[in-house]
Amino acid sequence: MNARFSLLLVMLVSSAASAADPFGVLDRVPPSPMAELRPAAVCDTAVPTGPITLARAVERALCANPATRTAWLTARLRAAELGQAYSAYLPSLSVSGSVSRTGDRMPPNDRNAWQLGLDAQYLLYDFGGRAAQRDAAEALLAAARASQDDSVRQLYLQTVTAYFNLLTAQGAASVAREAEASALAAFKAATARVAVGTAIPLDRLQAKTVYTQRQIERIRAEGEAARMQGELAALMGDTRQTGFSVIDSEAAFSQTPDLSAAVDGLIEAARSRRPDLRAAEATVLAQQAGVRSAEAAGKPSFSAFYGAQRLDNGSLAATSSSVGINLTIPLFTGYRNTYQVAAAQTQAGLAAAERDRVANQVALDVWRAYYSVKSETEADSRSADLVESAAAAEKLALGRYQAGLGILLDVLSAQANLAQARQTQLQTRLGLRVARAQLAQAIGDLSWDWLEPAQQEGKR
Repeated sequence: MNARFSLLLVMLVSSAASAADPFGVLDRVPPSPMAELRPAAVCDTAVPTGPITLARAVERALCANPATRTAWLTARLRAAELGQAYSAYLPSLSVSGSVSRTGDRMPPNDRNAWQLGLDAQYLLYDFGGRAAQRDAAEALLAAARASQDDSVRQLYLQTVTAYFNLLTAQGAASVAREAEASALAAFKAATARVAVGTAIPLDRLQAKTVYTQRQIERIRAEGEAARMQGELAALMGDTRQTGFSVIDSEAAFSQTPDLSAAVDGLIEAARSRRPDLRAAEATVLAQQAGVRSAEAAGKPSFSAFYGAQRLDNGSLAATSSSVGINLTIPLFTGYRNTYQVAAAQTQAGLAAAERDRVANQVALDVWRAYYSVKSETEADSRSADLVESAAAAEKLALGRYQAGLGILLDVLSAQANLAQARQTQLQTRLGLRVARAQLAQAIGDLSWDWLEPAQQEGKR
């Protein structure tokens, strides 16, 4: 009977050791670093080349950036720790054995000896300590998954912002080149008028000064565009990769958010959807479970044990077994448990304070993003008129000066106003789309639908 029972326990040990995930906890972590935002099948880490859309840039960043991989691996770590907590509900089994040779090379004292033993331990009751550790691990896994979701969406927003910043910088470089060309036209017109005696030499010097200044501004704008391209490349996981270009996806973040709801309602909705707040709340639950675990550590525990041994030294063969219950009662631990409980309670208080801080930050994020979208929407509606009137004024001033009817100061002023108007239009149009992304992130609604709205509608 003892031999059969021992064989059964050994088989249980072997089958448990061969299982990769017997508790199924690793399956609770999304298979992709992109979390639940996109399926794992789209994770293409190939280095992008040529023109790329905003959606492609975001996909590349979410797949290749170390931040998402770190968050994903952290979630898997928490899942493995949860598996360890579940293992406390199963018995622990161990097998020990030894082989030796004893004697003086003369029979019958010269003989082989061997010993084989099997030990089993099973915790019966520990006043909730085991359950508290399981609850803490469950909460930490929930916090890690929410943190992974938050990391993905933060990187999503960073990539969107960097992409639009690059488009803005490239547009600014184009505006600077146009301003440089206008300044050159004014310089040529002043040179021609000075040559025929209808303008003073000071006009030519002033026009040349402005033209040189526009050249410097163009050089700096092109350098800023190159820097922005490097920042986007870094977010996509390769700081050396700049062999790509960006194209403006007009549909991305072209949707107008519904601003009819009061900002207070958006804040309440954000508090129920923001993954960083969910992570903070789960951390509070984990620390509260840690308090229960620390309290249980100072209480008695009951465990059952079973042991079986087989000894054979040639002259003697014997089999023995034992079964019983252990009772452990902590009497005095040097006040260690007292301070462990105090430390756990303090950790729980810190986690609660952090949760409240995140809740306040959520409200502030929504407030800022809400009014940013409103102001950028109104500014964008007026930017087209601004450029139209500035372009007409610049054309009129240059024409009058070339005809000998105006003064150079009017031309230079009109050119400066036109360059500023074009820059303002560029910033408001792309800035509005960034503001929409920030509002979507603030209220916890930053999904793939913002990048490919037409495709998502088709799927529905």
